[in-house]
Amino acid sequence: MNTQAIYPDSFAKMLLERVGQKYQPSNGTEGECFFDNWCRQCARDRSMREGDNVDDCDDNEVCKIIADTMAYSPEDPEYPPQWQYGKDGQPCCTAFVPAAQEIPAERDTRTIDMFARDLA
Repeated sequence: MNTQAIYPDSFAKMLLERVGQKYQPSNGTEGECFFDNWCRQCARDRSMREGDNVDDCDDNEVCKIIADTMAYSPEDPEYPPQWQYGKDGQPCCTAFVPAAQEIPAERDTRTIDMFARDLA
């Protein structure tokens, strides 16, 4: 997990009340800090990670989350919930996969999980 801070610790502590809420950078500088800490180190987006032109990337090499955060406001249901305030008050992306790792397969939400671990 990426532990680099975007906000100073004192400010992040003030944001602890927002844990789990959707996050959107307040300006371009804050957005660039978020991209540096998360998107440019993530296996999900080749363009951000390697600086390649997005038009030269296959669909599976471009993170839709990034585009959706720019197209929608956090109040919209389409705004990605993956960008949120983490448990430490710092903005994070819950879909983050370190660049050197393989992206896990999407979970099939249409099929019942017959091997759930917490059967009660």
